[in-house]
Amino acid sequence: MSASQSSPLEDQLIREAKGGNYSSFEKLIKKYERVIYGLAYKLVKSHDAADEIAQQTFVRAFYGLKSFHLGCSFYSWIYRICMNLGLNYIKRESLTVSEGAFEQNKSPIDFAVEKDNPETELLKKELSQKIDKEINSLPSKLKAVWILRELEDQSYEQIAQTLKISKGTVMSRLFRARKRLVQNLKGYLRGD
Repeated sequence: MSASQSSPLEDQLIREAKGGNYSSFEKLIKKYERVIYGLAYKLVKSHDAADEIAQQTFVRAFYGLKSFHLGCSFYSWIYRICMNLGLNYIKRESLTVSEGAFEQNKSPIDFAVEKDNPETELLKKELSQKIDKEINSLPSKLKAVWILRELEDQSYEQIAQTLKISKGTVMSRLFRARKRLVQNLKGYLRGD
């Protein structure tokens, strides 16, 4: 489904939910609960916090449903709610990204390094920790764009719609995030 438009069936569920039909809203929750939880977890790296953020996302969506415009993307709308809640959580808790940030999304390092060499494994672990630390140190606006592009594999258009910013702003923030990460990791990767 396109991120910019919802399906007729989804529009019907939204219309019914706006009219107070809880079971229609539950169907929307079932459809999106995994993707919303996944985004929340990628942001906060805590199952409990991700559960809480996902629940808050759907509660806010339910109470904000009256302002939702039929025909728009419900997916992008709830994704934006989740992203905002996740970034607010990070700011509030000063949460650090855990060591396992790249376990589900293997980095190129995983393919270039032998797994049986303990020294290589240690270096890989240290590099992964350094990458996690640098990602976590990005300002929230840069981090949000980086996560949506690199971990969620969203297009520039999808990111722009999710964060309610222009495509040019997405590209600029992504460029700045990548530049900062490369700059901060350059010495480490070269062994300087």
